[in-house]
Amino acid sequence: MHWGHPNRDKVALFLGDIMLILLCAVAGWKPQQRAGDMTQELVSLLVLLPAYVAAIYVFDLYSQARLNGLGTFLRAILAVGLGSGFCYVFFHLVQWQNACYRSIELSNFILPATTYAWRRCYFYNFRRFRPADKLLLVGSAKDAEILRGAVGQDNPRYHLFGMLNLGLGRPKGLEKAEASRSLTGWLGGAPRAYAYAFSSAGSEASLDHDPALPMPRVEAASKSARSVRNLGPATSETLLQVVAGSGIDVVVVRSDSMTSELAGVLTQLRFNGIQVYSLLEFCMRASEQLPLEILNEFWLCVAGGFDLLQARFFRRLKRVTDIVLSCAGLLLAWPLMLVAALAVRIDSPGPILFRQLRVGWMGRPFEVLKFRSMWTYAEKEGRPQWAAVNDPRVTTVGKILRKLHLDELPQMINVLRGEMSFVGPRPERPEFVELLSESIKFYALRHYVLPGITGWAQVNYPYGCSLEDARRKLQYDLYYICNASPLLDLRTLLRTARVVLFRQGSR
Repeated sequence: MHWGHPNRDKVALFLGDIMLILLCAVAGWKPQQRAGDMTQELVSLLVLLPAYVAAIYVFDLYSQARLNGLGTFLRAILAVGLGSGFCYVFFHLVQWQNACYRSIELSNFILPATTYAWRRCYFYNFRRFRPADKLLLVGSAKDAEILRGAVGQDNPRYHLFGMLNLGLGRPKGLEKAEASRSLTGWLGGAPRAYAYAFSSAGSEASLDHDPALPMPRVEAASKSARSVRNLGPATSETLLQVVAGSGIDVVVVRSDSMTSELAGVLTQLRFNGIQVYSLLEFCMRASEQLPLEILNEFWLCVAGGFDLLQARFFRRLKRVTDIVLSCAGLLLAWPLMLVAALAVRIDSPGPILFRQLRVGWMGRPFEVLKFRSMWTYAEKEGRPQWAAVNDPRVTTVGKILRKLHLDELPQMINVLRGEMSFVGPRPERPEFVELLSESIKFYALRHYVLPGITGWAQVNYPYGCSLEDARRKLQYDLYYICNASPLLDLRTLLRTARVVLFRQGSR
């Protein structure tokens, strides 16, 4: 991953957290006389480090958009407390008497403040010494709206400077000789910096421009992309002029509409330090979803990814992990599941477990298991219905189970059967699958992987109950299928813990 990657800030924060945790561990280190004690402390450190990092991730401390002063500090305290609690329980269960207890005590006092201070320092200096990267789009007004959605509040280090429209004519006043002069001066050295600011509504506020370099005439923006400056047609001369005259850092291009002339210019720009992305690739990296508006069959057949889930080693590793997690989960959760079962039985008449037909891997139907959270005859008319906000069909106990996500616990039995995985797209009912497959392109692709108890869509998008919700969640599911890896599964599980802690997503 190069330093221009959209997730570079998270990586920098992660590395800083590692250093802070290691400093706390070293400060609490006690020299041991016996080799066995030294080995035990080293192994304890391997538990301490991921425990704190995972807790920090669960409390969303890697999001620049969530940096909000006192709230961030409180979340840092809770994260360190969660990590310390896990370490204490683990060391007690394995009966390690000489573990890093002193390091944990120091971490409880030092780590919240240093974690918070590290974030404040990083983002303060980031904003002070490095302004937001200027993005230039080569595409259409619709592409501009898609890109704006990808570089929204979650990516404040990007600023969408403007767009070169693929459908407009050549603007007046732009001569090829002037563009060549601009290119010659710019390629000979570093690009010049220009200040350009937008108001919160996206309109132009100020422009500091060298009069020696003529800017293309600004065309009237379309209604759908009103807040994005239209800098003229997407020609090689215009592209070079805008990049050289405005200090552009990143060029995002609609690759399926690219001409050989533009491709040659973009290659030159790339070898002179400008980051060049296809629109689909940039949106996927920045927003961690695959926009359906620009997704096409050609990209799917040649794109990287989409193969790890079919790799034999990864599938076996994923299956072994599912079995281990299911067995451990059922062993730890059985008292809670017993209480939930009794509560369902007492609260309303009907079976404790609810069985419902869902569509699984390669379109094969299976029965998903859940604790019953609705009245027995919730669908008297025989028509399937999505759950709604404050759904009257939900029982009193069912509201609690759904809010705490406890109704999903029996699905670990589905995982042991091989019908589901812990992480994957959520399975839908056959009636909904038929409707969604007809209405949403590429919907059937989500059935090429095992469905999951939790999924990338579930931890990034609220509960869906409409066609548009299903479409948005499919974008996250396709991102997961494209980028499946053990690390992405781990991130999904940690985000699931965040969703459960903050009670998000259920109805």
